[in-house]
Amino acid sequence: MRNWKLSALTDFANALSTANDTAFTEAIDGPKKYFSDMGTSWQGAAYNSCYDRIDTDHTQARKLGYDVEDLATAIKNAATDIDSCRTVLLNKVDDAEWDHLRVADNWVVCSREGVSDDTLRTYQDAIDAALTPFENAVADARTKISAAAELVRSAGDLFGSDLDVNDAPAQAGRLGTEDAQALADATRNHDTAKIDEIASRLPALNLTDAQMQDLQQGKDVPGMPADIQDYYKQFFNHVGADGLSALNDRLDSQTNSPNPGTRTLAAAEQTDLATGFLAITNEHLGTGTNPDGTLQSPGSYTNLPPDIRQLISGREQDYIGNNPAGAPQRMKDREQLADMISKADPNMTGGRTLNTELGRQAQSMAQYLDDSGKQLPPGFTDTDRKSIDDAANKFLAQASRNHEADYQLLTGLDVNTGAKLPADMSFGAGGDQYAPHGNYDPDKFANTVYRSHTWGDGGKAAGDLYKWTGDHIHDPGANQPGNDGYRARAVVQDLPHVLSPSDAGTLVTSGGKTLFQQTAESFHNNPELANALAHVSASDINAFGNVGGAPDAPKPDAPLQTQDSERLAFLASETQQGRETLDQARQSYDNAVMYQINHDPTLSATDVHDRLSQLGALDAHVDDAIHNAQVSDKYNTISHQNQQAQDSHDQKQTWADNAKKLADQIPLPGGKIAGTVKSVLEDPAYKAIMDAANPQPTPGSLQYPNLEDSQNSGQDEFRDRMQGLGVSPEDQAKFERDHDDQYARISSDGLIHDNDSLNRFFNGGAQVPDSKSGK
Repeated sequence: MRNWKLSALTDFANALSTANDTAFTEAIDGPKKYFSDMGTSWQGAAYNSCYDRIDTDHTQARKLGYDVEDLATAIKNAATDIDSCRTVLLNKVDDAEWDHLRVADNWVVCSREGVSDDTLRTYQDAIDAALTPFENAVADARTKISAAAELVRSAGDLFGSDLDVNDAPAQAGRLGTEDAQALADATRNHDTAKIDEIASRLPALNLTDAQMQDLQQGKDVPGMPADIQDYYKQFFNHVGADGLSALNDRLDSQTNSPNPGTRTLAAAEQTDLATGFLAITNEHLGTGTNPDGTLQSPGSYTNLPPDIRQLISGREQDYIGNNPAGAPQRMKDREQLADMISKADPNMTGGRTLNTELGRQAQSMAQYLDDSGKQLPPGFTDTDRKSIDDAANKFLAQASRNHEADYQLLTGLDVNTGAKLPADMSFGAGGDQYAPHGNYDPDKFANTVYRSHTWGDGGKAAGDLYKWTGDHIHDPGANQPGNDGYRARAVVQDLPHVLSPSDAGTLVTSGGKTLFQQTAESFHNNPELANALAHVSASDINAFGNVGGAPDAPKPDAPLQTQDSERLAFLASETQQGRETLDQARQSYDNAVMYQINHDPTLSATDVHDRLSQLGALDAHVDDAIHNAQVSDKYNTISHQNQQAQDSHDQKQTWADNAKKLADQIPLPGGKIAGTVKSVLEDPAYKAIMDAANPQPTPGSLQYPNLEDSQNSGQDEFRDRMQGLGVSPEDQAKFERDHDDQYARISSDGLIHDNDSLNRFFNGGAQVPDSKSGK
């Protein structure tokens, strides 16, 4: 950034302004002066008609000149604003570097031995404060320059017609149509130069980070320029799948160019294209605000043409068309669309309906892979499995950015009405090719996304569908549908059904295992699911101590039933990062409550008792979850090792048996020798030697934690946390008793300490060798 030559922008603007004031002005003034001078020798109706036409064109040309001058001014202002903000930002960086600190390319001040955290924080805060205005200046510059340039282009098209040049702002839709049609022609003619020209004209929509965050949270943003909305609506409605694919492929190739400038420009044009695609679908992004407070011209899924909606909303499991063998091409088209969407601004979200449908398509594609087993149907290649999986991941990543869509995907309910979502949300685009029936099934979605599929990103996108709730569960408006606080609490309270479904208190079983056990196995294979759930759980950690019997203890924002909290805490503890997140949250909460108990004289004895009981339950739940997850992980490891050992033994035994069967067929001369070989193979002594060489494997055994030792350890940790709080010996004994009673009760019920408790926890989980018998 230090090497940016902003003077080049200013030089270009000055050259544009000079050309506008001289060459362009002379060109349009000449004809008018010529006809004006002819007035001395030519009069009458014909002259008047000619002069009026020239005068009209001159007036229109002057208006065009004003638009050109506005473009030059926009470029100059942009250069000034960016330079000013850049100077402030670089000064803050220089301050840190003067103190021998390094500032990384992502603007993070790197720690250094001997420098305090407070010093690092001071420099970081200063840089962050300067970075936001700089980023906003760059974004604002792109938007204003792009809008001014588009206006000049539109006005230039109108010049010489019977339309007023001042109508140029209303012509963006026409330009979008023309560019789409030109792109289709260029695609057929393999005209890369024309494709490059069209890409360079794509208008930039640069919303601020705050605006994009509002869109993620389902808040109205009236910041969409009407001309940009009109352009992209018409562009995508006329471009066609082939043209869109050709444009994206061309930009992809240019992002790999050896020329840095070409790479940067292509990446920016890809962002413009994908961001425009998402923008016109967003129901909360409009072009202004009506007098009644509603949005003007909000986005909609139906702004996309039917063929693209069919591609997104049409799922292979529902296909009834006349080309079942066309699945490879349909998947390829989805892959290309997913690639394009993935290039949008990473903070930009599509609309509620679009993102819901992208999430459902991601699930459908993952299910298609899972149902196909190791071999995809005819027509697919060896590399298609990974490319389909990558596309599903990209769709799901975009889906997760819209919190309203996340709510709908996980609950199956319309975020506005509370009604069940229909299976068909294509608005007629499915036609006679797809036949979805009834309502959308969120259980089927969860079965694929959270149980059966192993995601290429470790489950990050799938975890993001609920991770955001941890940041909004404490937002105000618990009883007010329509805000993120309400949606976050609703999703969190639905997570037990999503991740550990039960029916009348009994865990639901499928294929010989409970769905909860299948979820646990999936969390083991997709660790980011556990990390995301730990983030959610840590944000409302006292929900895991909300076990009843303590009415005066602080209440969680999303209360959970005891068994539900045990299972969610277990799943969140499936990774080391998840365990650390839960434990840190638990300790922070414990310390805060203990400090309050010891320093707030207004708390009654009942208040103190209930708070300590809650801490006892919380500590027991978290400790049990961590221990149980570690036991489960060891069980999986031992089971896997035992199976490998048994498989190896069985394979060797098969080889030996095959050798015996071949003894009679050994092609050696003389039956006596062959008979000798056979007799050796059948000799009991030989068999004993073979058994010694290939013995039955001894199954590994699992060492369970001792219940009493675990309880003592957890209770000792509580005593350690009381140290330094100045608690009197009398109060300490009382606090320990209130805490320990609850801790022991919860721990004895929830800690996996033998085979029976393991099976009870999973309600039918596979047995493991008993630690005592080793069998």
